Amino acid sequence: MAIRVLMLIYRRPDLTPEQFRQHYEDIHMPLTKELTGDTFPISHTRRYIPRSAPSAPAPDSSNSKGEYPAIVLGGNSADVGVDCVTELIFRDKDQMQLYFTLPNSPGAAAKLEEEAENFVARFQTILVEDCAETLSKPQSQSKLSPLKRLWLRWRRRLVYAD
Repeated sequence: MAIRVLMLIYRRPDLTPEQFRQHYEDIHMPLTKELTGDTFPISHTRRYIPRSAPSAPAPDSSNSKGEYPAIVLGGNSADVGVDCVTELIFRDKDQMQLYFTLPNSPGAAAKLEEEAENFVARFQTILVEDCAETLSKPQSQSKLSPLKRLWLRWRRRLVYAD
């Protein structure tokens, strides 16, 4: 059974959101793939939180660079500190454990942690035990064969809202 892990990643405050994203994509991801080899997850999805231009810092603030407020559809943007939600999907528990222990490359974990300090302030890693997704039925769904529809429902555990 597939195992999902979420990583909530917070950028270093001295980096802009674009610098954070560029470092993650251009430096950290290639290094991660290289060091983890066959243990790399079957999917490694990064979802970046959109942020607006920096706001002016408060006069008494020690943060002279200002902040990049998250663009939110509800709630308070100041409550959103995470910059990237990364989802890792592994074939099974064994692959996940191998990935996080990095047995194939001595010193790899230390190398990745040291490199991450170049763009990450902190992160949290969360095991997700169950995932349910509800989608509206796409118009093109009727063009699929019954076997294909069944396979898609099984594969992604989709629940269609009518």
